[in-house]
This record gives sequence, structure tokens and C-alpha cells, in this order.
Amino acid sequence: MGQRIYREPTAEQAARYRKIRELISEEIPEIKHEAKAMRENRRVAIQQAVAMLKSEREHQGMSLADISSKTGISKSAISKLENNHEANPTINTLVKYAEALRMELSVSLTVKR
Repeated sequence: MGQRIYREPTAEQAARYRKIRELISEEIPEIKHEAKAMRENRRVAIQQAVAMLKSEREHQGMSLADISSKTGISKSAISKLENNHEANPTINTLVKYAEALRMELSVSLTVKR
């Protein structure tokens, strides 16, 4: 590996870098807040989808074993998905679950303006 070469910045460069660091440090709390809100919104959307799947499973009188045999997903994994509010399933898992109930998973994208 090559040797790292370090050059002292000029006074002007150092001042510019300091200003950039200050601007970034001012924005960090807002960026973190926005990221947290986005994660929470995704978590709620996933929870709602899983709640709909569970409700339909119960409505159809299907057990976890029934879903497991139709999807290849273990009963324990399905139970964790349905009961763990922090679950983060893949789209493939949700699609398999939905198809086992003769449902279709629909994902939409919109441009935020």
C-alpha cells in the first residue's frame, strides 16, 4: 500500500473546512430527526400490512401451520412476524404470506414534492 501524504491546509482552506464542519454539525440533529421519522413511518406501514395478513388468515380459519406449509416459512417465523412490532420482513416474505391467503401485495411509489 502507498504511503499517505499529508499537507497542512492554508489558513484560507482551514477556515473554509471549519465553516463546513460548523454547517454540518448544525444540520445533524435535523437529519437524525428526519431519518428517525422515516424509519418509524416504514415500521408502521409494515405493521399495518402484517396486521391485515394476520386478520385475513384468522378470517379464513387458517393456522400458522397452514401458512407455513403453503409458504415454506416456519411457524415460529410467522408467529414472530405477526407478534413482533419491530419485525422487518422482506418483500418476498410478505408476498409469500399474501399469496398463501390468495391476496396480492401491492407496493406503490410516489414522488415527494
